[in-house]
Amino acid sequence: MLALYISIPIVVILGIWLFLIAPGKNKRMDRFKTVKYAHRGLHGTVDADTFAAENSLTAFARAVDHGFGIELDVHVTSDGEVVVFHDNTLDRVTGVSGSVKDFTLDELRKLSLSGTEDAIPTLREVLDLVDGKVPLLVELKESNFNHAISEKTAEILKDYKGEFIVESFSPFAFGAIKEKNPGVPCGFLVHKYTENKKYRAIKYRLMQRFLFNFVARPSFIAMDHKNPKLFPIGLIKKLFGTPLIAWTVRSKEEEATAYQNGFSGVIFEGYLPE
Repeated sequence: MLALYISIPIVVILGIWLFLIAPGKNKRMDRFKTVKYAHRGLHGTVDADTFAAENSLTAFARAVDHGFGIELDVHVTSDGEVVVFHDNTLDRVTGVSGSVKDFTLDELRKLSLSGTEDAIPTLREVLDLVDGKVPLLVELKESNFNHAISEKTAEILKDYKGEFIVESFSPFAFGAIKEKNPGVPCGFLVHKYTENKKYRAIKYRLMQRFLFNFVARPSFIAMDHKNPKLFPIGLIKKLFGTPLIAWTVRSKEEEATAYQNGFSGVIFEGYLPE
């Protein structure tokens, strides 16, 4: 009898835990799970003598020419335009201080990406360039429950005829995407947050343990390839068959190791995959 009293709470707790971490199923994800995505486009000089800036139209055109998928990042300007840029601040890539969200599109167009002739592109410009030739992996740079990025991006993507999937570090970012783009696979980005003191708050620890999966029911998980054994990722893959995409892979050796560790697709930079 004592064993019964002990086992019932354990089963209930286990059931609640599995409910929280369970991902979703999406057959459309089969098309994307083995794609090799050029991280912020095919930037640098990996495929040419001339330099291409990250998240530039030049870098995206090069990825298309090689037939690679493209990973890109989106932000919203102060006047409500969706632009393709990675950092929250402009400093590293443009040499100008300030946050992307505090500039208008016209102001951003005057800035050079890493000293090149490329300027920060809009999402619409990138979609026009790619035009369905390769799959896209769109990262929503959402933070602090501000869903403007998700809502505006969803509105633009709903008219796009090419193939794409969406990812975010925030499990709360996908509402508008799923509403305006039914059936589009959405995935959860995860990192070992405890490695950085800045991200040791409880919400990041819960996200790292996939305890917010119930909010978004992700169709895939994109995670740092250096932490393939992060608990409970192995269990999620085994129980639910959830595709894992590795980021950011920077050599053929790292790519091979990622596949050995159970990743099916990679987000790469700095080399040309075969």
